[in-house]
Amino acid sequence: MKKLLALFLFIVSIYVIYKINYQKIEPVSNTLANFSMEDYNVFYLDLTDSFITTKNMYKYFKNVDIISINPYINPIYKDKIDLRYNFQSNISLKKNITNFINHYKTSIKNKGYIDDLNYIDIDGIKIEEITIYGKGIEIYKIIYDNNIKYKRVFYSEYEYLEV
Repeated sequence: MKKLLALFLFIVSIYVIYKINYQKIEPVSNTLANFSMEDYNVFYLDLTDSFITTKNMYKYFKNVDIISINPYINPIYKDKIDLRYNFQSNISLKKNITNFINHYKTSIKNKGYIDDLNYIDIDGIKIEEITIYGKGIEIYKIIYDNNIKYKRVFYSEYEYLEV
């Protein structure tokens, strides 16, 4: 009887461990939830896992309007400085990026954190989050081609496009 009880407890414990570690598979979709490909909408893109900088962002975001960007900020002084930049709609993307780089450099210099300025002209400034406005199909292409996390205006968490 003790052997049977031990075997039963062993099987139950294996089942519990399996259920805890088992990742649930959810149905996938190649469309954005509640979103038409022909509509224009605002999306927030999380670029922390991508290597998108001010040097290469032209090729990713040429068919959408950029509303604002948040650059990567060194964790040492992240709480002491705000480098979010809102793009102006009446000037070109290139001019907006140039203005952002100047804003970034002067803000860093004014706070005395000049160590991070060494590689900006070579590598560009790493972008952590970007807010874009555009047609659904263009946003879908950016998200799908680069495996970028996104969220819509009223949603609270970033998610990947499931395909």
